[in-house]
Amino acid sequence: MTRKLTFRRYIFAAAITLAAFSLLNGQTLVKSELNGTLTSSEMNALIAKAFPDGSVSQTTSIVELHKVTYTSVDVNNKKVNLTGLVAVPVGGAPKGLVVYCHGTTVDRGRSPSKYKGKGEAPETVEAIAAFAGGGYAVVLPDYLGLGDQKGAHPYPFAKINAASGRDIISAARSFAKQKNYKIGRELFITGYSEGGAVAMALTQLLQSYMNEQYQVTKSAPLSGPYDLSGVTRNFILTETNEQTGFVLRLYLMSYVTNFVNKEKGIKLNTFYKTALANALGLNYRLNPTDEGVIKNIGLTTMLMRADNKLSNVLQPAFYKQIKEGNSSNIVVRMFKENDVYNWSPRVPMMMVAVDKDFVVSPENTTKTYETMRRRGVSPSMLKTVMLPDTFNHLTGIAPALSKSRAFFDGGFGAVPEAK
Repeated sequence: MTRKLTFRRYIFAAAITLAAFSLLNGQTLVKSELNGTLTSSEMNALIAKAFPDGSVSQTTSIVELHKVTYTSVDVNNKKVNLTGLVAVPVGGAPKGLVVYCHGTTVDRGRSPSKYKGKGEAPETVEAIAAFAGGGYAVVLPDYLGLGDQKGAHPYPFAKINAASGRDIISAARSFAKQKNYKIGRELFITGYSEGGAVAMALTQLLQSYMNEQYQVTKSAPLSGPYDLSGVTRNFILTETNEQTGFVLRLYLMSYVTNFVNKEKGIKLNTFYKTALANALGLNYRLNPTDEGVIKNIGLTTMLMRADNKLSNVLQPAFYKQIKEGNSSNIVVRMFKENDVYNWSPRVPMMMVAVDKDFVVSPENTTKTYETMRRRGVSPSMLKTVMLPDTFNHLTGIAPALSKSRAFFDGGFGAVPEAK
């Protein structure tokens, strides 16, 4: 090997190292813009609507909403610009920074960065109401494939999406420094549904870093599909005679296969029989909405006389492989690669789930808790809260957030039902 070639390789390796170092040391903010401002009275109206039981206290804070654009990496570890929302109380956030990872949506218009203080954005509003009026700054990543990023969203692959949560942390702190907003050092991680698994993966990812800005204070993953290859796969495959549950399972599966189709080039008719493959392909090409995809699946499967059976709409080979958990299938393989239940957190963690959840099985939380305890995580570091079946997956967001707020404020002692 010549000296010139050796030197070139050294320079290349040094450049890669420098790029990685820069990404993990606050060099991620591209730009920011003001989306809107919530007065204290507007904040209190949002808090009263989201938490009518008074579990989140009223505030005197004015909260600014800023859209941030920041650098992260895509599924191939290439640099990409992502967007997200920073909600910061005017005057600063002495309690620190909360990263909130949102739940499932195919609708780009429901990305957190699109929220300007008006209109319908229930989950974004609930996260802001829960934390921003209580001394916390809140950052909400849009994820890959949502917000302004035009790729396919890697649903529901939490380990891939965790990078967007990691990189918005340094972007938010750079933004705060530019604006001279004081944000406490503490870092809190939470999220619901798909975002619950992203929060879990993000906590695990940050645990591997030594940089002070990534040291997590507390983590609260909420109602997430932590065990994709086991509990979640079995849940999706569970047969139901009820159309809503059947269509919902297909909606979730369609989002998975849309990513595999767009990113890996695998045709949808590999997974679905022709009529449904064609309908889904059209849906996902036309700026889809959650309601639109769900209605189209319902109509298409009714015309197919599916009788609420997955075997009547999935290709036999795919149905067999996913039932058997056969890793030769890319969906099964990516499920296994993105399981996030089998590790040991070193920071206080409280998981919240909804009993009888019809979207994300609470067995995900149970299995994660039991696995972590077997790995030696002590009860003083890990607890769970099970919301009663008076709540469902949608109505459980606000009470789960109120438990998180109490936990972040006062630890496990502030959530006596945590076990």
